[in-house]
Amino acid sequence: METWTSHLTDICSTITSSGYHIPHDIRLGTDAFMVPSPDGQDLIFTFPLLMKSNLSEEIPLPLSSSAGAVHAIIEYCKRSALKNKDLEPLCGKKSSNMSRYSVNVEPCTIASSQSSIASNLWRPDEQNYLLSNSIRLSVRGAIPFAPLTTINIKVIRDILETYVDELVKTVNKTPVRQLTQGWETVQDQQCLRSYLDKNGYICFIGDGTRPARTYTKHRSWHRVAGPKDGVHIPFYCPVESSPIEITLEGSQKTITGLGIKRGEILAITGSNAEGKTTLLSAIQAGEDDHAPGDGREYLVTIPGGVAPDATNIELLGGDLRPFFKKIPPGMTGTPDSVFGQGSGSASMASRISGAIRKQVPYIIIDEDRAAQNLMVPCYMSSPDVQSLATLLADHRDWLHETSLIIAGSGLELLIAQADRIIRLEKHRVYAQSVTGYREGLRDFFDTLSKFIP
Repeated sequence: METWTSHLTDICSTITSSGYHIPHDIRLGTDAFMVPSPDGQDLIFTFPLLMKSNLSEEIPLPLSSSAGAVHAIIEYCKRSALKNKDLEPLCGKKSSNMSRYSVNVEPCTIASSQSSIASNLWRPDEQNYLLSNSIRLSVRGAIPFAPLTTINIKVIRDILETYVDELVKTVNKTPVRQLTQGWETVQDQQCLRSYLDKNGYICFIGDGTRPARTYTKHRSWHRVAGPKDGVHIPFYCPVESSPIEITLEGSQKTITGLGIKRGEILAITGSNAEGKTTLLSAIQAGEDDHAPGDGREYLVTIPGGVAPDATNIELLGGDLRPFFKKIPPGMTGTPDSVFGQGSGSASMASRISGAIRKQVPYIIIDEDRAAQNLMVPCYMSSPDVQSLATLLADHRDWLHETSLIIAGSGLELLIAQADRIIRLEKHRVYAQSVTGYREGLRDFFDTLSKFIP
């Protein structure tokens, strides 16, 4: 059956010049296609494009960090498409519904990620990258639908050729300053991540970091979302929290900030809605490399951490040790291999135990998503259940070299096990003495006696 996709190879084979070409080995249906939109009003397309480039010679930076330059190129093309009529297919300007294709020009501040995140957005990834002598981009867009005829094949080919010609020109117009800044920023983050791993840290939160996010239709997850609009209070490490100083290899900047050590317990506390969860989310997002302007460029985390929560799951051989000495009612097996529908606390116990067994670099505990009866000892808890706070107080070595990052205000007995505590108040960061916290907690518990007649 003839389709626009089946003719795409022939169409693309004629779109070439001395400065670019479309690879002959395009994979129809995967990295190259042209299909009608669901309502049949438009033709949606994508195909790879290789264009000559000597960027790697002009900018003497490691090719391994070049995603920052590719990011600058892509974002420059997105901005240009909104005012250049020859680039209109990128934003679907002549389509039946331009808003459907806004994802193609949606800004993205993720320059590089080991995870397959933001695959719906046009950004540096396995389809968009820099080679030693060329740039590979995955060209995308939408144009009004046309029936498959010999005349229309020529019309579509002419539209795509004009589009590609202008896209290549736009790529070559990307300001060198933006290319260099993006490239250096990614190199800084990669070198910083390597520094952390070699020097006994799992995370660095640079002074000036802006962790809060603004969510959009296309960027509705914290790792992908852009910086918060309006007032945005930056993070600064208090002097009492022993900030560290690092000189970055790319930009040669010297920066300071909070270093989270391998194997330490760091607690982030404060009242409600002060930004504790936001900071935890930013720490997780530190596994990605961010572009200039994201706000998290110098918040870097080594990969592999987990954030277990209390979502109920079906346990298939889950390990509940050392939290549960006996298996919960209604489940089968043994504490080291449990089967059945896990409660919130049992599911979280299994996730934490599994993470410790794998010796992940860090575990994040967010009070808002945790099973409180597993985090701190409770009056009504069974003696066969051991809380995380009790476990850390009695067997701290259980963590091995895994760091524990806790955020909350009501997990006091767990927070009291921390090696360091920072407090958020009006979204600003303050140092909290561990000794002072424990003394204040004792006084607070004394005041609770009035609730017991």
